[in-house]
Amino acid sequence: MESPPPALTRIIDRACGPLADSLERKRPPATMRVHPDVFACIRAMREREIAEGYPLMFLGMELAPDASLALEDFAFAD
Repeated sequence: MESPPPALTRIIDRACGPLADSLERKRPPATMRVHPDVFACIRAMREREIAEGYPLMFLGMELAPDASLALEDFAFAD
């Protein structure tokens, strides 16, 4: 399997702390919004699951593109 792009690795690293904090407060986010290029990268890695009708999930949340975010930014939404 090909390694994830460096930007994706940095996003995961930066998201884990805030995600753990929200889980500790028992308020897990439902959605993680990312730049459309990051969304496309993750979507390409998960083509089989999507083809089988599963939603695009990432770190336990639904993933959504958000063009207002910078390439390595992310945002959680309820």
